[in-house]
Amino acid sequence: MILYRSVTKPGLCLTILLTAVAATAADKVQELFSRANALAEQQSWDAAVAQYKEVVRLSPNFPGAHYNLGLALQMKGDLEGAIDEYRQAIRLKPDFTEARNNLGLALLRSGQADVAIEEYRDLIRRQPDFAEAYYNLANAWMAKGQMDSAVATYREALRLRPDIAQEHNNLANALRAQGKVEEAIAEYREAMRLSKPRADLYFNLANALSDTGKANEAIEQYGLALMLAPNDPQIQNNLGVTYAAQGNVEKAAEAYRQALRLEPGFARAHYNLALLLEKQGDLISAISEYNAAIQSRPDYAAAHCSLGEVLERTGRQQDALAHFRTAWEFDPQNFPCLAEYERLLKASKPSNPTPAPAH
Repeated sequence: MILYRSVTKPGLCLTILLTAVAATAADKVQELFSRANALAEQQSWDAAVAQYKEVVRLSPNFPGAHYNLGLALQMKGDLEGAIDEYRQAIRLKPDFTEARNNLGLALLRSGQADVAIEEYRDLIRRQPDFAEAYYNLANAWMAKGQMDSAVATYREALRLRPDIAQEHNNLANALRAQGKVEEAIAEYREAMRLSKPRADLYFNLANALSDTGKANEAIEQYGLALMLAPNDPQIQNNLGVTYAAQGNVEKAAEAYRQALRLEPGFARAHYNLALLLEKQGDLISAISEYNAAIQSRPDYAAAHCSLGEVLERTGRQQDALAHFRTAWEFDPQNFPCLAEYERLLKASKPSNPTPAPAH
């Protein structure tokens, strides 16, 4: 968080006509502003907001106070209020780079990616060498799912400042989303070279290595990630996926169960464990795990579909039908599950059949 710290007393002009009353008022504003900054540094956000609001009341044309109030509101989670204050700061000081940058961040976090993109484009037009704006614009493209634009913009950010680990990491994430996994691996390794050991970097590299079938290297990287973040259930889950791909059922099950000990409601780990148990022929336990996944995430279409398949195998056709239908309702593009529903419906011919969903 970058606080505005101007020592210029708002409202003053450098003329001998400045009255003692005006000077006293300006001193009070500066005192309140400094006090608010101290509270912000202590992360006493409620008190800081109150102080900044008093500064703004006394000196409504002070852009730094609006900006710092925006920061404090953003830290409190009041994104709408923060956006309003950043806009006030920019209105008063159009070249206020930090306010424009943070306005984009607040817009992005409030789900307004399109507006954030326009703000960052405007900032880049004003300051074409401002690397942070390219980085944040790339993050906005990522949020929109526009990976080509994200990759190009991360590369622009890195052209201006090539030694930022997080930017290499985010570029790697975008490349992996494009399916350019080997390029992503190279970027993850560069991020790791530039950074102190970080669990998320080991984890991301492990995921990319696993994508390319380099299971042993992936397992090694997951292990390094777990040394730094031993209580992270997602790392355990993905480690389990890699063991399962190797055919190491015992270690895969152990990793999934460890993930569930860390986070009992982890739907994906329940689902993955169920798949493993089903493959081993333990259908009763698989049903239990599929149900646990659905209990944690009722709209988990894949779990409903897989549960339907196991229920059919155990002779519970009506229950299977219900889950096939639910899977299709949550995921209308799941045509294989719809086909299973229609096939089983036709085969079972219940006395009062439920109509098949329309294509």
